[in-house]
Amino acid sequence: MSAAATLYVISAVLEVGGIIKTVADILNARQNLRDYIRRPRHVYPPGATAAVKAYDAAATSDPKTLERRVKDLEEWKRSVLPEELNRRDGEVTARLEARLQGDLDVSRRSVETQLMEVSEYLEGGLQSATVSYWGPAALFAGVVIGFCGNLVALGGI
Repeated sequence: MSAAATLYVISAVLEVGGIIKTVADILNARQNLRDYIRRPRHVYPPGATAAVKAYDAAATSDPKTLERRVKDLEEWKRSVLPEELNRRDGEVTARLEARLQGDLDVSRRSVETQLMEVSEYLEGGLQSATVSYWGPAALFAGVVIGFCGNLVALGGI
């Protein structure tokens, strides 16, 4: 077998192998992307806890008349109730703001984690650096060796 024919055979094998490897890499990339999209996402749990506060009613030993009870209730309604409502409103608002901020922080961390994972996938961090270059490299080597075979066949080398 002549040198040119040997180079042609090597060139053909490399080119066909390069094309097959490139197509296989493309199909594997599609499967890897499908698997990546279907995998479970990491979602951070909220860290808020519910605070429960019980209020004790003050009990007295002396019996009160209905008029005295109504008078005490009216006085409580004028003096204590507005302050108590403002205090409770402030507490509820502070708890809701803390809970909302906690939920927003958790959502932000979950989205940031997902974006980092997507970026890592798109940059190729989940595969070896050479996996997608073997096919084109073999194809390029096959073309170069085929060119060398043409030069040998023409008597140039």
